Amino acid sequence: MFAGGVLADVAGKDHLAVDVASADPKMSEAFELAGQGQLEAPSLSNIETHQSVVYLHFPSDIQAERDRLIKFTALLQQLGGYAIKVESAGVAHDWDRWFSLLNGSLFDLYCASVVLVGGDDHYYSCGMHHFGLPECAVPTSVDVGEAADLMNRFNFWQIDQRPTLGSGHTFSLSEDEPAWRLTLESDKRFESEDPFFNPHGVWVLNPV
Repeated sequence: MFAGGVLADVAGKDHLAVDVASADPKMSEAFELAGQGQLEAPSLSNIETHQSVVYLHFPSDIQAERDRLIKFTALLQQLGGYAIKVESAGVAHDWDRWFSLLNGSLFDLYCASVVLVGGDDHYYSCGMHHFGLPECAVPTSVDVGEAADLMNRFNFWQIDQRPTLGSGHTFSLSEDEPAWRLTLESDKRFESEDPFFNPHGVWVLNPV
């Protein structure tokens, strides 16, 4: 049942805040960029014809919210939704990929809600606040493929192992690979009210 900006699962005694907005002419472009090559052409074509946009407001803890995400987004798919975009990370998925990731492993859940992007001086992740953890940043002087592998593995290590870390600690992918020194910085990339902002900060990794 939907009324007054609230979508309610009456039988399940659950509800969610919802906003419905009119069509956005830039929506297809936004999904194409956020999809990072994963969205198929038919999905993008459908998005070009969209007549409205539905925003579902969830708490940021994606592990705790996984079942609710599946339930409420499945309803949007049934009602004719074309695809989904995680506004607090800037990543988009078609429905098959979205539900496959949500129903998959812990790493799949990471892939559903965290994206890697490039800046002027650093590559960095966006979306680790969904796990209550800092982002990761690596200098752009590092090869892009190496940087992506390092960030993904460091981020997932944080999620899976929940280590106690501090500035000055070092991290290495293995005993035989280079070490990286950690520095925890505040997230200065975004204002605090921005959905991309990570209140837990950013781990900056520099070669030892």
